[in-house]
Amino acid sequence: MSQHSPFHPEAVGQRLQALRKHHGRTRAEFAVSVAIDQTSYGRIEKGLKPLKADMAFRIAERWGVSMDFLYRGRLTEVPPDLADSLMSNLTQPQA
Repeated sequence: MSQHSPFHPEAVGQRLQALRKHHGRTRAEFAVSVAIDQTSYGRIEKGLKPLKADMAFRIAERWGVSMDFLYRGRLTEVPPDLADSLMSNLTQPQA
């Protein structure tokens, strides 16, 4: 059995960044809003550290997205305006 996570940290990080930008928050503000250490959050958003389930749950609860969105990119339980904004943020070239 493989020890690699089925979730890709880089993709999770891109979705987190899109969600954060949609809400107009800095990394520090977003991290504080979900009680995650700012340095750890930065590493998660950059895809350097996996997103733990307890952190994902806090993000999902606070920002109105599903765990499926965070881990798999599924937009089925995300409000349509948020889904449109997230897709726009995810498809823009990264600076």
